[in-house]
Amino acid sequence: MMGGRIEVFSMRKWKRILSVLLLLAAVLTCFSPICEAESLDCGAKLLAITFDDGPGPYTAGLLDELAARGVKATFFVSGYRAANYPETLKRIVDEGHQLANHTYNHANLNTLSAAKVRKEISSVQELITAAGGDDPAYIRPPYGNANQTVRSNVSVPLINWAVDPLDWKYRNADTVCNNIVSGAYDGAIILVHDIHKTSVPGALAAIDELLDEGYEFVTVKDLFKRRGVTSEAGKVYYDAKNNGINLSAEQISPEYYDEDKLAAHWGYDALCLCMERGWLTTDADGRWLPNHYVTRGALATAFGRFCGITDAYRAGEDTGYADVSSDDPDAPFIRWASDAGLMIGTGGQFSSDATLTREQLATVLARYLTLQGEAEAPALSLAEVYSDADAISGWAADGVARCTELGLLQGSGGAFHPKGTLTRAQLAAILQRLSGK
Repeated sequence: MMGGRIEVFSMRKWKRILSVLLLLAAVLTCFSPICEAESLDCGAKLLAITFDDGPGPYTAGLLDELAARGVKATFFVSGYRAANYPETLKRIVDEGHQLANHTYNHANLNTLSAAKVRKEISSVQELITAAGGDDPAYIRPPYGNANQTVRSNVSVPLINWAVDPLDWKYRNADTVCNNIVSGAYDGAIILVHDIHKTSVPGALAAIDELLDEGYEFVTVKDLFKRRGVTSEAGKVYYDAKNNGINLSAEQISPEYYDEDKLAAHWGYDALCLCMERGWLTTDADGRWLPNHYVTRGALATAFGRFCGITDAYRAGEDTGYADVSSDDPDAPFIRWASDAGLMIGTGGQFSSDATLTREQLATVLARYLTLQGEAEAPALSLAEVYSDADAISGWAADGVARCTELGLLQGSGGAFHPKGTLTRAQLAAILQRLSGK
């Protein structure tokens, strides 16, 4: 009997243990990468359309049409053509497209030595860098050929394609369009050549159809970011399917911050002070936007409020700037900043929506300190403080030196980053320092 009791007790015990283990497994599953990824699915259907072998005579018109549709693309340029279109390369970058590398001579890289492979790539990289593109830029090997020699001599991913309309073969816009639409799927990378007269209208017609189907067109780089793909150097990619991570465009922006975690943001205390004092305000949705870049208009408004200026300042009067109407919410503060000599426009334009650089802010702060009667700080050798002192504009050097001496602005990693943008959290920290709080 004793043995029987022990057996019954053990069975009950193991049932309880099994129940606990099952419960624990369920809990752990909810915190697994799969469940976490599911919560990151914004529902978007993404496509990356890419254009090879250009630029050419049809590329400028293509850029016009992409802009009209709000579509972003990736241009894998061939060096021997790209060298003749420096302005087009710059335009590709300036309009938010991705400029990428298709080698200089469009040679079959599998037939070349390692040294020649590197030369084919580096020659185009120089053109891309000069246009303001990525350095290093993504690479598409001609014909999609990439043997071990090629893969081991690149420092970026190799981008092939999942959809090929054979536009080089079928010189018919309708055929190109149909082949793209019929082959497209969520996450696909599409290949087109912008050097063929029929390819551009065919691609644009396909884009229109796919937009109507709810697809969103992104660059290859953004496709990877939004799908949570960590690209590897030398690895060949054809698509980026939705495997659970499907982020929105906002979520991959450097300005994005999860506002549920505001208290953990490094600038939280300064932001709280600025919100309490009314120097900074939330947006229409109540968001603090700590990582959003500060524009010239936003700085004039925040600085004006910091100095006690209200919406009533010269209310209704002309601002003196063609791009700032009298009823613009920032207008009173822009008038004040202009009257005080803190911020002035050029050519009759204030450029209210332009982002502010760190060296521009330093100049504004230095002017403010002068108005407040602050004595000039002793001359400071920027070269002894910042490794990138040579990059600081001559007109901004005194302001940067003064703000550095007073501890209002600080660099990072031994550099000042004069052309870097200013975020709302950084502005809040500066206003906190000025207030002495």
